Amino acid sequence: MKVKYFTESAYLELFDSISNNQNFYCVDKCDWIAKKFKDTKYCKESRIDISLPVLEKGKDSDYTNIVMVHSAFKDRITPKQASNPYLWTYLSHCEYWDYTFNRWSKGDISVGAIKERFFCGTEEGNRIGLLRNSIARLWWYGHLTFCEDSPRPYKLTKLMMSNSDLCQSIMERKFSMNKEITIGILSAIQEINDDPTQKDVGAVSNGDHYEWRPLCKYINRYGGVVLLDTLTRDDIKELSYDFLMKYRKKWGI
Repeated sequence: MKVKYFTESAYLELFDSISNNQNFYCVDKCDWIAKKFKDTKYCKESRIDISLPVLEKGKDSDYTNIVMVHSAFKDRITPKQASNPYLWTYLSHCEYWDYTFNRWSKGDISVGAIKERFFCGTEEGNRIGLLRNSIARLWWYGHLTFCEDSPRPYKLTKLMMSNSDLCQSIMERKFSMNKEITIGILSAIQEINDDPTQKDVGAVSNGDHYEWRPLCKYINRYGGVVLLDTLTRDDIKELSYDFLMKYRKKWGI
């Protein structure tokens, strides 16, 4: 099937009317959208021809859903196309209304949450908006952690989704849309976790902190000295690994 997307006018009309339509986002049916626009053309067909996967409900299914959405779209869509808020907003309002409602709404949702989960944050979308929309986030999380040359290409995806704090620590940073950086950080953590002589990267003994928090702050600060976009995933992995080893030595981990 050809995947559809909202027209610009329909998107903006829905976005500008969120407060007036808030009650509609608290029910498990999306038939109000077609009724709202009546005979007005509110969507168009894209060139993306795929079978949309049936998503599992519940936040414990995020990893499974990421793999399904990314696998379905990865050879059909470019990052530039995946930055189009009209596509993801249409999917979260129409094809995946039931999923979005059950995952993020369930009868009680604020205007701010509607903007994030059903739309892409703002009228035109942005980095954080794409990483918070209910469907866009699934593709982008997969894209940013997918290792093309690995026999287990979604291994780092699974690692990132194993802890919500780890996911947030990486994805809430300005560098999160750089795939090389994301994979580099996760690869260093995975290497330590795979080492039987090392404790898994996680909570440390110097308080209620996680090692990846200071690591991500360090990489962010490092970007003030070196242009991060010029570094490869191997460069970032080496920086991350060295930082974690020094951090562990400092705190006796």
